[in-house]
Formats: sequence, C-alpha cells, structure tokens
Amino acid sequence: MSAFLSSFASYLIKMIILVALGICGGFIGVKLRKSNDRKKGINTMADTPSEE
Repeated sequence: MSAFLSSFASYLIKMIILVALGICGGFIGVKLRKSNDRKKGINTMADTPSEE
C-alpha cells in the first residue's frame, strides 16, 4: 500500500507541475500577443461588433 501511495503522490505532483506550466504559458502567450498587437497599432476593440 505504501508503494501505491508513493507512486500516486509522485504522479499527482507531476500533474500539478504540468498544469501550472500550462497556465503560465497561456498567460505569457496572451501577454506577448497583446504587446505585439500594441506595437503594430492594432486595436482589438475596433474589430469586435458592439452589443448595442
């Protein structure tokens, strides 16, 4: 039983690390895209239709 819990904890820690890396990558990607669009002068709000 101890080997099972040790293995389970190991996989759980790996999963948490991979999820955290994925979330960080997403935030970094969005930040870089917004920065790149700002440098090019692209206004993202002008492309979306208004709700009114």
